Amino acid sequence: HFAALDAQREEARKAKEKLVTEAESLSGSTDWAGTAARYRDLMTEWKAAGRAQREAEDDLWNRFRGAQDVFFAARSEVFAERDAEQGENLKLKEELAAEAEKLVPVKDLKAARAAFRSINERWEAIGHVPRDARPKVEGRMQAVERALLESEESEWRRTNPEARARAAGLTGQLQAAVDKLRGQIDTARAQGNNARADKLAKELEGRQALLDQALKGLEEFGG
Repeated sequence: HFAALDAQREEARKAKEKLVTEAESLSGSTDWAGTAARYRDLMTEWKAAGRAQREAEDDLWNRFRGAQDVFFAARSEVFAERDAEQGENLKLKEELAAEAEKLVPVKDLKAARAAFRSINERWEAIGHVPRDARPKVEGRMQAVERALLESEESEWRRTNPEARARAAGLTGQLQAAVDKLRGQIDTARAQGNNARADKLAKELEGRQALLDQALKGLEEFGG
């Protein structure tokens, strides 16, 4: 019985010696995710290997834990530095987002575009920010970019002669239709045909709404 137990413990010692050797070889690794996962696997294998003689077991365990401690301490230090750096980056990006937000509402499109380009270049030069903070700070910049695009579209519509001519033509047609309907309503009422006048008045309502919309569109062209 004791001989068999000693043989088992010797097998456990050999298995654990191999695990310790690998653990020690990994202690200087900077593949943080991959090595942490491998250490978890080694721990599972360690538990499955059984116990060695007490003296050997304690010595192997101290070496095994020591190797892991070296790796995880280095990882913690790097992660702490990264967190601090990303926190600084977030502050810088928040300052740039605030600077960009001052460009809205857009007064001078050309100047606003140039300013946003400068802000964006500085933004790109800054490193990563904490993942959970990224959507909010990026969303602020995207909102300014959308406002600039809308201003560009509005400026294009306002200064595009073809679009302006189309808008003016449509407004003219609708104005003529409204004037004609008003005349027809007056005639119907004069003839005592109130039913026709009411029907035409409803039609006028719809045309007038379209005309108001077209006039508003024409205003965008400065006309």
